[in-house]
Amino acid sequence: MLGTGMGAMVGLLVVALLVVPVSFGVAARADVKARRLSEPRASDENSRRPVAVVEAEADGRCDQWRQLATQAWLICGGASLIAVAVVGVLICFG
Repeated sequence: MLGTGMGAMVGLLVVALLVVPVSFGVAARADVKARRLSEPRASDENSRRPVAVVEAEADGRCDQWRQLATQAWLICGGASLIAVAVVGVLICFG
């Protein structure tokens, strides 16, 4: 029968295993978006705004996507490490 500590470990494992695929998906999507924004863009001749302004806005969005990707990768890695540690504890003591 599972004790209170064992139940908490199983709960932690379930949460970690749910966080891993979600954060992986967010990280992968943010990486793709950042790469697309960092590619050289063809200038839009119909645009009435200066090219420097458009480029600065794109660079700012690219930086935001990179930060989101970095945070999501760190969360994914941390949750993976927690899941591996909990499984190890459950195997050893469970």
